[in-house]
Amino acid sequence: MSWHIHEIKRKTKTYIALKKNEREGKKIKSSYIYLGQINEALKILAELQIKPLKNEKEVSYSGEMILGSIANSIDFSKVLEKYTKDKRIAEALNNIIILRTLFPVSKRKLIKIRLEHSILKDSTDMKYFEEDYEFMDILYRNMGDIMNDAIKNAAKIYHLDLQHLIIDATRIKIWKDKETDMVRFGYCSRNERKGSPQINLILGVNNQHVPLFADTYPGNTQDVNMFRDFIDRINTRYQKLTSHIKEKFVIFDQGNVNENNIDHLLELKKKGIYFISMVKTSTSGKIIKKVDKTALPVIYSKEKSRNVITKIYGKIMDEDVYERKSRVLVCYNPDIMELKCKILDRKVEYIKKMAKDGENQDDIKMQISKYHLKKALEIVKKDRKIEVKIKEKVIEARKKGYGFFVLFTNHQGLSAGELIKIYKSRDIVEQGFRALKSDLEIDPVYHSRDDRIETHTVMVVFGYLLMSLLNVALNERKIYYSFGELKELIRSGNAVEGLYENEMLKKRLKLWRPIKLEDELEEIFKKMMVKRPGFDVKECIPTDL
Repeated sequence: MSWHIHEIKRKTKTYIALKKNEREGKKIKSSYIYLGQINEALKILAELQIKPLKNEKEVSYSGEMILGSIANSIDFSKVLEKYTKDKRIAEALNNIIILRTLFPVSKRKLIKIRLEHSILKDSTDMKYFEEDYEFMDILYRNMGDIMNDAIKNAAKIYHLDLQHLIIDATRIKIWKDKETDMVRFGYCSRNERKGSPQINLILGVNNQHVPLFADTYPGNTQDVNMFRDFIDRINTRYQKLTSHIKEKFVIFDQGNVNENNIDHLLELKKKGIYFISMVKTSTSGKIIKKVDKTALPVIYSKEKSRNVITKIYGKIMDEDVYERKSRVLVCYNPDIMELKCKILDRKVEYIKKMAKDGENQDDIKMQISKYHLKKALEIVKKDRKIEVKIKEKVIEARKKGYGFFVLFTNHQGLSAGELIKIYKSRDIVEQGFRALKSDLEIDPVYHSRDDRIETHTVMVVFGYLLMSLLNVALNERKIYYSFGELKELIRSGNAVEGLYENEMLKKRLKLWRPIKLEDELEEIFKKMMVKRPGFDVKECIPTDL
């Protein structure tokens, strides 16, 4: 119950008090703060609303309450308590994950500064700052089980789409202490500078951007080995959840599937796992020659902007890829074809201009090599001048191949439309990775111990899970925001907290004044049925002490 004005009448005078009723079991308990006679009380009431407060500070509450309602709906704190065996630690971790999701700063700033300006400060019981790291060490032992239990609880509350599980990976950068060189877990890959350590994060998400599984691996782990271990783990340890997912797909980058690992990947089918990848450009030409692009049907369309629709045409076939029979989809996108033709024409014109301007022959050769136009352009000397001869047939042949790409899979039952749709769903995982890196600032990781690097990464994924579930709930209510827009909106609600003093009062009053919310945030509170805290006041230290 909120405070309201209460009138107290005596024989000759009228007094004003603030009154609040609170239920305790079956009884109603009333609290009073006496403000004095009516004239003085009216002045105090006005000052309570507008007068600057002593030790005034802004306190965030909206994002904490909204994400807190999502966490409560899946019993996240109880799941944490199940594995940490300590209610205090579980509640502290729950609050830290929520706060870190809203305000992605370092652990030190989060605990020492951000928490002090959050509504969560009173419900986060930490004895000292370093306890945060001790909590992480406890969390590390059961991160996969915690996420599994949270997802199982979420599936009971929210309408989660379990039609497909899309699996992909990204690299997370790690800050490296140049003096101690303590990073061990974040080995860099062969293609990266050795001074840039990193780890691999694998996500398995559904079509609603909800992460169902997550795990981390050293940065030098080969993709195929990493996915194999990840798949074995979720199929054995979390079979109860994976059994509800109709089909599971791993989306591989072009080139990650090759003649050395194709047999192993084809065997994944026995475990209920399918892969989709793009055939290398160097080997797709012979397949593309078998189709006539003028006869290809539309298999995919999407509105890019108002009245602008991109279409993909395609044909599905059974062909040999790396000498193994595979389901192959030849795709043609005229928009990509048109764009690449324009880029090619610009490159040719630039080379011609270099020759016309009399630039050095070696520089022109270098530019031709950079643009991969050695077969299409030839440098000739004419009257002591350099000219560029264009081989039109080579240019035209190259343009005819633009716009094509070839997908292949070990799933023999997919139609052309289903195959391209699942491959395009990779964008869902990529959007999740962008949200983790841009909006949740998952990297660089400022830890040197292997276990804490892993724990930090998965804790951020826990926050991403809560945000994704919020998005699912809002989408069901016809409210749509991007990840970044939603995060900024829900954390925008603040209140002012401070002390009010008046010589007419025996005690100082501690005030909580909510600042008016934006209409969009007000709607989210209403739709999610989260009760927003109103004006609050309580008596504290007497003014004459």
